[in-house]
Amino acid sequence: MARKYDSKCPVARTLNVIGDRWAILVLRDLFLQGPRRFQDFEQSLKGITPGVLSKRLKEFEAHGVIEGRLYAEHPPRHEYRLTEKGRELRPVLGAMKSWGERYG
Repeated sequence: MARKYDSKCPVARTLNVIGDRWAILVLRDLFLQGPRRFQDFEQSLKGITPGVLSKRLKEFEAHGVIEGRLYAEHPPRHEYRLTEKGRELRPVLGAMKSWGERYG
């Protein structure tokens, strides 16, 4: 949660949660594929390091955007899914997709 923008502005507060490339792509995968495991993200997000992915998932959990569910205990492994709060970001990603299709 190193990104900190002006907390008085709602756009800046949103950027504090989703304001980087990997965060948006993690959300994209969850919207397109549904619940995902760590290794699923690693396969689809070429170039992301395990440390960065782990950090993004922890940040999203801390903000209540996703929730992790333990599916194996040894070693501990989680499956991640969007929460209601996370699902409310769908129009944001939809607008980004439309813009990219038109101008990207």
